[in-house]
Amino acid sequence: MPIERELQPLGRVLEVHWREWTTSGRCDFSIGDLILLREGVARLAPADVARLTLLTTSDAAKLPDPDSRLSSWLPSAADWRSGTGLDWRDGEEGAFVSASYWLDPASGVVYFLSDADYDPAATPTGSPS
Repeated sequence: MPIERELQPLGRVLEVHWREWTTSGRCDFSIGDLILLREGVARLAPADVARLTLLTTSDAAKLPDPDSRLSSWLPSAADWRSGTGLDWRDGEEGAFVSASYWLDPASGVVYFLSDADYDPAATPTGSPS
């Protein structure tokens, strides 16, 4: 699955829905450098929800504006929590992945937003647009 790296820190994922796209938003001079962006919604096993809740702050967090195609999987009255302990980074220049997560403990749903260095010739993925 192309989003395994983003899902791995979450634990047991029961259901996931995501979208992805590429952008040439790099701030260097390398022609053709791309960033792969992903956003999605995952429903987690209860034990993992409890573990991740401990990594969040007690303050409610504002969710970024999710794509409307993901809205049917987002809880309608969520109490989103986030925190630096919940966010995840991996890799080094040329193979870097960064993900931010927002958790609604009551529903067990996580919204995630990630970006990664992307080389179409070396990185298999879904179907970026």
